[in-house]
Amino acid sequence: MNKLYEGTISCKALLENPKRICICLYVDKKKRTKDFRYIIHLAQKRNCKVVVTNRDQLDQMASSKTHGGMLLEAKTRQFDSPQKINGWSVYIDGLEDPYNLGSVCRTLYAAGCDGLILPFRDWQKAETIILRSSAGAFEKLPIYMVKDDEALIQYLNTNDIPLYCAYRNQAQSLYDITFPDICCIAIGGAYRGLSRTLLDHAYQNVYIEYGRDFRNALDTASACAVFGFEIMRKRRNENANQSR
Repeated sequence: MNKLYEGTISCKALLENPKRICICLYVDKKKRTKDFRYIIHLAQKRNCKVVVTNRDQLDQMASSKTHGGMLLEAKTRQFDSPQKINGWSVYIDGLEDPYNLGSVCRTLYAAGCDGLILPFRDWQKAETIILRSSAGAFEKLPIYMVKDDEALIQYLNTNDIPLYCAYRNQAQSLYDITFPDICCIAIGGAYRGLSRTLLDHAYQNVYIEYGRDFRNALDTASACAVFGFEIMRKRRNENANQSR
């Protein structure tokens, strides 16, 4: 299925990453910034057709007038089931809103996550929203899909990957845990927590320690940010200690 993606950030992300076929790049003939020249170069390098046209034509093609003078026709993204992920991954169940998924992708990619695992769902209709809200990270972050929680557990068991669940019962503080190089962290979505299937197979439950008495959970993107950057901080310190 072909789709039009809007804006320089989205177009650049798609052209920089060979995850899909890019067919035609449409650019405003009056815009010739350094960023535009770079993206046109990327398109030509990937044998993607470049069409220079006027702003009115772009406005008619796009879903809004916030495209910034650039559109890209490309195939929608296809997702694989996870293979062996060499690093730390995050599994999230219950993500319903494409803007939230975009925020999660942006956060995890910035924190150095090696893979986002999601239960199967068709996100094709919302891809343009996810790309823009993730600042292009949706295209850069390795994303995998599994049929259900049982399929995730089977994958983890087959590859000897420990599962850590963001769940307060019988949990250790995130700040007291040293995660192994390869692991998976399960975080609940906005509308439901983690299933009993996941909790029963957890190697360890983990909770985020707050700075004051607050009995409510963080939203999914915020929880991903706390976990992601704490893992990054710990590994940065480990690398610094090893290099001494």
